[in-house]
Amino acid sequence: MKILRTPDERFEGLTDFPFEPNYTIIKTKDGSELRIHHIDEGPKKGPHYC
Repeated sequence: MKILRTPDERFEGLTDFPFEPNYTIIKTKDGSELRIHHIDEGPKKGPHYC
């Protein structure tokens, strides 16, 4: 699998995206690392959706 990664600086200064970067690193079958971005925002005592 060819893994593409957008440079982090491409996300700097986005006015409509005020979220901090959160990444999960997953090892692929060939040993490569796949970085997945996710949004982890909201009230600490708010509801959780899965």
